[in-house]
Amino acid sequence: MNFDIRDLVMKNLAGSTKEEVEGYIKETIEEKEDDALPGMGVLFEVVWKKSTEDEKNKMMDKIMSEINKK
Repeated sequence: MNFDIRDLVMKNLAGSTKEEVEGYIKETIEEKEDDALPGMGVLFEVVWKKSTEDEKNKMMDKIMSEINKK
Protein backbone atom coordinates (compact mmCIF):
# COMPACT_ATOMS: atom_id res chain seq x y z
CA MET A 1 0.00 0.00 0.00
CA ASN A 2 1.37 3.39 -1.02
CA PHE A 3 0.10 6.60 0.57
CA ASP A 4 1.30 10.10 1.35
CA ILE A 5 1.31 10.49 5.15
CA ARG A 6 1.47 14.29 4.85
CA ASP A 7 -1.63 14.41 2.68
CA LEU A 8 -3.45 11.89 4.86
CA VAL A 9 -2.77 13.82 8.08
CA MET A 10 -3.81 17.15 6.61
CA LYS A 11 -7.00 15.64 5.14
CA ASN A 12 -7.85 14.03 8.49
CA LEU A 13 -7.45 17.36 10.29
CA ALA A 14 -9.15 19.48 7.62
CA GLY A 15 -12.28 21.12 8.96
CA SER A 16 -11.20 20.67 12.58
CA THR A 17 -11.53 23.53 15.01
CA LYS A 18 -8.55 25.03 16.80
CA GLU A 19 -9.75 23.32 19.98
CA GLU A 20 -9.97 19.92 18.26
CA VAL A 21 -6.44 20.19 16.85
CA GLU A 22 -5.12 21.34 20.22
CA GLY A 23 -6.91 18.38 21.81
CA TYR A 24 -5.24 16.01 19.32
CA ILE A 25 -1.83 17.48 20.15
CA LYS A 26 -2.36 17.37 23.92
CA GLU A 27 -3.79 13.84 23.86
CA THR A 28 -0.92 12.59 21.72
CA ILE A 29 1.61 14.05 24.16
CA GLU A 30 -0.19 13.08 27.38
CA GLU A 31 -0.99 9.54 26.27
CA LYS A 32 2.44 9.08 24.63
CA GLU A 33 0.76 7.69 21.53
CA ASP A 34 3.67 6.54 19.38
CA ASP A 35 1.42 5.82 16.42
CA ALA A 36 0.44 9.51 16.33
CA LEU A 37 4.05 10.75 16.14
CA PRO A 38 4.11 10.85 12.32
CA GLY A 39 1.10 13.17 12.43
CA MET A 40 2.86 15.41 14.93
CA GLY A 41 5.86 15.46 12.62
CA VAL A 42 3.65 16.57 9.73
CA LEU A 43 2.25 19.40 11.85
CA PHE A 44 5.76 20.44 12.86
CA GLU A 45 6.85 20.39 9.21
CA VAL A 46 3.95 22.68 8.26
CA VAL A 47 4.79 25.11 11.07
CA TRP A 48 8.51 25.02 10.22
CA LYS A 49 7.92 25.77 6.54
CA LYS A 50 5.68 28.75 7.39
CA SER A 51 7.99 30.18 10.08
CA THR A 52 10.36 33.11 9.77
CA GLU A 53 14.07 32.62 10.40
CA ASP A 54 13.63 34.25 13.82
CA GLU A 55 10.82 31.84 14.71
CA LYS A 56 12.91 28.89 13.50
CA ASN A 57 15.85 30.04 15.63
CA LYS A 58 13.58 30.27 18.69
CA MET A 59 12.25 26.76 18.03
CA MET A 60 15.79 25.45 17.62
CA ASP A 61 16.86 27.10 20.87
CA LYS A 62 14.00 25.31 22.67
CA ILE A 63 14.77 22.00 20.97
CA MET A 64 18.47 22.21 21.74
CA SER A 65 17.75 23.20 25.33
CA GLU A 66 15.67 20.05 25.79
CA ILE A 67 18.18 17.82 24.00
CA ASN A 68 21.03 19.09 26.15
CA LYS A 69 19.24 18.91 29.51
CA LYS A 70 21.12 17.00 32.16
